[in-house]
Amino acid sequence: MSHRAGAVAAALAAALLTAGCGGGSGNQTVSTAPTHNFSPTPCPVPSGMREPHWPSTVPADLPKPPHATITDSTTTSDGVRITKFTTPTSLRDGVLFIVGKFPKAGYVLGRGDAEVTEADAPFVHGDIRGLVRLLATQPCSTLWLVATAKTTTSTPGGGSPLLPSRSPSGSPSPLPFG
Repeated sequence: MSHRAGAVAAALAAALLTAGCGGGSGNQTVSTAPTHNFSPTPCPVPSGMREPHWPSTVPADLPKPPHATITDSTTTSDGVRITKFTTPTSLRDGVLFIVGKFPKAGYVLGRGDAEVTEADAPFVHGDIRGLVRLLATQPCSTLWLVATAKTTTSTPGGGSPLLPSRSPSGSPSPLPFG
């Protein structure tokens, strides 16, 4: 794992530990020790699963997690391609997959968001802008949504209504999930 990916994973772990904490008032004592055990528990690898035939709505060179089950694939009237699928993995493993595989494949990750049960990150690759969103449905089941659109000169700002119109790397922070 690269230094940057390690820093992102550490930041994500910190975000997961602090998610859901709100402000308080009065003379409350706040413990800084985690109250949950967030050590990774490996999810069982399903036997006999075949790798899916990915629809054309998913860029051919986009890293695809193993053991995915595609549930829906559509294209909106304004050209946004949306593919939904599930994986028998934890949300954490899905985020680590994105952070580790997308940049190696040339996908530039933007600053996204991470919470206890969901995470998302915008990305850019050539003339493709996109967003990947993950939602934990069970400890070892994650729903993924991948939305992509081609940049066109007719779209003001070069984006689309759903996707960011500027490069996600314009963030002052290198962390895609934060």
